Amino acid sequence: MNIKTIGHDSEHSLWLVAVLFFNPETDLDIVSEAVRKDNILTVHTTLTYAQKTYTATHSFTDENLDDTNNFKKICAAVSGVSLRLAAMQANDVRLPWGVMTGIRPAKPFRKMLLEGKAPEECISYMQSLYGAQEDKLNLALRVAQNELPILSKNKANDIGLYIGIPFCPTRCLYCSFVSADLRYTKKYVEDYVRLLGREIEYSAQKIKEHGLNVQSVYFGGGTPTSLSAEALDFLLTQVQKHVDLTNTVEFCVEAGRPDTITKEKLETLKKHGVTRISINPQTMNDKTLEAIGRAHSAADICATFALARSLGFENINTDLIVGLPMETEADFAHTLSRISELHPENITVHTMSVKRGSALHQKLGDYSLTNPDTVNAMLTLAQSFMQGIHYEPYYMYRQKNMLGNFENVGYTKPGCESIYNINIMEEVQTILALGGSASSKFVDPKTDRIERIFNFKSPIEYINRFDEILKKKDDFFAML
Repeated sequence: MNIKTIGHDSEHSLWLVAVLFFNPETDLDIVSEAVRKDNILTVHTTLTYAQKTYTATHSFTDENLDDTNNFKKICAAVSGVSLRLAAMQANDVRLPWGVMTGIRPAKPFRKMLLEGKAPEECISYMQSLYGAQEDKLNLALRVAQNELPILSKNKANDIGLYIGIPFCPTRCLYCSFVSADLRYTKKYVEDYVRLLGREIEYSAQKIKEHGLNVQSVYFGGGTPTSLSAEALDFLLTQVQKHVDLTNTVEFCVEAGRPDTITKEKLETLKKHGVTRISINPQTMNDKTLEAIGRAHSAADICATFALARSLGFENINTDLIVGLPMETEADFAHTLSRISELHPENITVHTMSVKRGSALHQKLGDYSLTNPDTVNAMLTLAQSFMQGIHYEPYYMYRQKNMLGNFENVGYTKPGCESIYNINIMEEVQTILALGGSASSKFVDPKTDRIERIFNFKSPIEYINRFDEILKKKDDFFAML
């Protein structure tokens, strides 16, 4: 795949659009030429593929093309639409989000709303610029509208605290997260937990020295509840002992798989003030659960929910996946119906993503992936279903290699939104991340500058190079 640009430098954006139509290894040539006349930008594309040539031209009018950053954004979009028009002549692929390749579709809507633009003006602008479907843009707009009153409460010294537990009892078929299968890595857990406790204590002191307020705490992974109740108690004690939680409004633990959740562990979470947990079925169809490597049944999900409710948990999220192997629209409708009977406060609907690091990607020939039309029907069903039970979309993101190039959406009962999820997706707050595979993100709200510092991915490397972990924390706080 060869890409040549004339009059602009949007090669990477063009590559992201091209791979939606063609395999990255495909032999093809793309020439993209941009011409600006006053406030009109026109891009002409020539695509040569399989000894045939396809051409297309797209223009866009914007009064702020003199602004360098705006010109780059506009040029990336206009050249992408032009390429899309040419590529569709060779390979008809539906793109519900048009050439929006970013992972945060609500972010531009939020910015336009803050600038005082009317909702219909936002939709018109985004549809004209990116060629996205109106229903997708309306969904992103609604997310942005629901985020604004929550984000308005953020204070300048607020941060989020993420604590990563990179262990799972087994590895699911579709998973590409950096998580260690406990069947092979159990011997490293004790040292990992001990050192993570030190990182918590060290970071808490730095937080205090810099006068920061921890608005939210989020234990993610992996599966945090794959640890023993004793290990969870130790880590949660470290947080409560060293971190000032006086003004913390959300304390979440990604409990995840019901086969890792026990009464003792839930009592431990409750004792330490955890306010929100996730119990993630992915599907309520037992045949699918077995196929994707989940060691639990739909009945186990219901029993775990009942147990959590009996112990006083009043904010529970569930993750569902659209497009799991072999599932039909009827299967997904069954999952929605069963989950709604549990009345979780949040329901997060993910689109299946075939990641390179997953077992699914390695065994693609063994599975029949859900076609994009069926995925779209499932997502449409989810959206209408949530509206019918009065759940609002409140955060959204997209990933690479998603079936049909669709989206993930978090739905919520009003007033039960996850503050951490909104802040990290909209990149409006600094996130301090601890533990293996964790990524800290410094956000400068005045300039929108974002800097990231990554911890080591594997638990073994985290343990063996722990002194460097503390040095990374020094580097992070030096940016503040």
